[in-house]
Amino acid sequence: MTVLAVCLSLVALAAVAHVGSSRGKQSIKEQLLNGICTIALRLVQLAFAIHCSFQAWVQDSLSQAQIDMQQLLEGDDTDMVLTKRQELSDLLASLPQKPEHLAVVLPEASVRENEAIGDMLAGETDDVEALCAWSLLAKIPRLSIYSRDGSLSRSFDSIAGRLRNSKMVARGFNGRTPDICLESSTRSEHICAHSDSASRPDIYISLWSRENGYPLLAKLAQRLSRRVQAGELASTAITESLVADELRDPHGFKHPDLVLLLDDLPCVNEFPPWQLQNSELVQIHSGARSLGDAVYRALVCFAKIEMRWGK
Repeated sequence: MTVLAVCLSLVALAAVAHVGSSRGKQSIKEQLLNGICTIALRLVQLAFAIHCSFQAWVQDSLSQAQIDMQQLLEGDDTDMVLTKRQELSDLLASLPQKPEHLAVVLPEASVRENEAIGDMLAGETDDVEALCAWSLLAKIPRLSIYSRDGSLSRSFDSIAGRLRNSKMVARGFNGRTPDICLESSTRSEHICAHSDSASRPDIYISLWSRENGYPLLAKLAQRLSRRVQAGELASTAITESLVADELRDPHGFKHPDLVLLLDDLPCVNEFPPWQLQNSELVQIHSGARSLGDAVYRALVCFAKIEMRWGK
């Protein structure tokens, strides 16, 4: 983003200089401005070339690593594994941009029976553990995992127990045990690594289902209606901003920057629609060798995205 801002400033300077120099006979001052215009345009071209070359270097470096993503966090901590893990961590840290909030849409049980998809995924508890570990390795503070049928919420205790004692998660956090805030639509648990339970968690993980989508909107409408009937709220006070505040992330995070679809079909399966306002959807299907490989590919794709907001 810094490179882009510099480039836009140089373009503006060049445009002003060019307009000024095109009126009437050129004086020495105007010739000087025209020279500055030419230099500025050349600097713009150079800046964009450097920016594109850097992105290509990062992608090539990751591709040439040729590491088994699954073994990187699951295998024993040999010298080679530790070295490769650090290399990948450094490369992820050098990406031009990373999501602050990553959402992952897990496929339904019928899709998991697909041999190619099944090879990439394991059980849902294992998938949550792996996604947590890779998010910590990439230093992503907010992770939301969506399973339409609510099976993740029903496995809350199993998932919390796995994260509490996971070697994979510790390896993703540079060998240390992270503080994790695990939430579903009905429960919340702070899995603490330290005695200070008031400390801010290192990662927030939400287990979403279709109940976090349209049913949540219906419950919100009913709750606001009861408040109006009880005289606690004027009907004219129900505005778009009020509804947005009610749906806002309780921890202050924005909507997902990146939504990873793990399916052969690009389908969000009743994913909460307001969570897709400014999200980049990346589909990773049977081409990925493991869940870690899928996350890494999605992050590389996201690093090359330019959000122009309609401009």
